[in-house]
Amino acid sequence: MKYSHIIWDWNGTIIDDARLCVDLVNELLDEFNLERVTIAYYLNNFSFPVKSYYASLGLPIDSKNYKALSEKFIINYRKSFANCKLQKGARNCFQYFQRNSIKQSVLSAGNQKDLNDFISFHNLSLFFDFASGVDDVFAQGKAELAKHHFNKIGLPASEVLLVGDTLHDAEVAGELGLNCILFSGGHNSKELLLKPSYPVIESLEELSNWVQD
Repeated sequence: MKYSHIIWDWNGTIIDDARLCVDLVNELLDEFNLERVTIAYYLNNFSFPVKSYYASLGLPIDSKNYKALSEKFIINYRKSFANCKLQKGARNCFQYFQRNSIKQSVLSAGNQKDLNDFISFHNLSLFFDFASGVDDVFAQGKAELAKHHFNKIGLPASEVLLVGDTLHDAEVAGELGLNCILFSGGHNSKELLLKPSYPVIESLEELSNWVQD
């Protein structure tokens, strides 16, 4: 096997929640009588930090309003997350890597407690050595968190693969010098994901081909 450890992104990569996120963003836009976004627009424009993305939609991002928007989004997400399914082939991938003694972990821009709850809800804890999330609900990104996560793994960058679904995941991989594979079934479109120089897959079931020597 080419790699000893897989770092998984959560939202959009493991869990199929892009449409839920579009619905929740549209609820926020409705409050301010702003134009709703389509799934196509979302996939081509969603980015981190989320604050900047909200600003591009016309939402108010002063500290008071952004805090209220962030809290409302995550409260509503928590109410609906159980309706989101794992991405097709995700569990098979976890099992395949586990059988081949490849360690796995999760790196997310989401809240740590929520991340733990979501992983537990889907009965995935047995596959991951650990999971790293943030201590707030502001979705600022995970570049700094990723450094601590990678250091915790304790392996050379050449032995670690990051699997994500956004340009931000590609940026994180680039900063850490990691190999990266981008999945086009999440929160950014294939057209966007082709801009970096990393491979893009349309199904997680393709991953096994990328980890074999």
